[in-house]
Amino acid sequence: MVIFYLLFALIVVDVYSAEALAAQPDVAVLADRLEDEWSEIFYHAPENQKVRRLRDLLRRAEALTASYPNRAEPLVVEGIVLCTLAGVDWGLSSLDNLNRSRLRLVQAIDIDPKAMDGAAYVTLGNLYWRLPGWPISYGDDNLARRYLQSALVLFPDALDTNYFMGDFLIDTEEYGAALEYLERAERAPIRPYQRVSDLKIKTQVAEALKVARAKGGSRSNFFSELVPDFKRP
Repeated sequence: MVIFYLLFALIVVDVYSAEALAAQPDVAVLADRLEDEWSEIFYHAPENQKVRRLRDLLRRAEALTASYPNRAEPLVVEGIVLCTLAGVDWGLSSLDNLNRSRLRLVQAIDIDPKAMDGAAYVTLGNLYWRLPGWPISYGDDNLARRYLQSALVLFPDALDTNYFMGDFLIDTEEYGAALEYLERAERAPIRPYQRVSDLKIKTQVAEALKVARAKGGSRSNFFSELVPDFKRP
């Protein structure tokens, strides 16, 4: 009888533990919601609202990071918001925000390189590509290439990994190599959970393909707004 009650107690504890775990929020879902909000702000918000809304979003991303310090997803979102805020509100705090962004993204990779479809690698690649080098900032084309290639190793058929590698190779005038990645990006499906961003990337892919096939030319690049692009005239 004692054994029966002990077994019953263990079953009850297991049931309550399972229910408690089920009731906990999914950190990846919470991070995805913040990234969705970032997309809406970045692509659609009026310019005079972006800074205020990004600062509010950053506070909530930081709170999520503090609540789940061992998860990569909140760190990825925080890094993306920080570098975007630096770009839309360029000033004395921008370099600090860019350095904090890099730190958060590197921390995310250390925890889970695949988090949010390798977004930490893609964002770091863009930062190293678009920023000036020392002594102004930490821009470095070799590191940019390495981070973008790392994203491709993890997600070789994804839209964003192929587009950004292709666009980077256009800047380095490697048009043949760029074309391979851009054509792969053209074939890549739009992710339902990243629909806003992916639709914008598709328009950029079309422009980049024209430049790669012509082996030169200018193109608009919406994503250079992530950070001021010192390398473009």
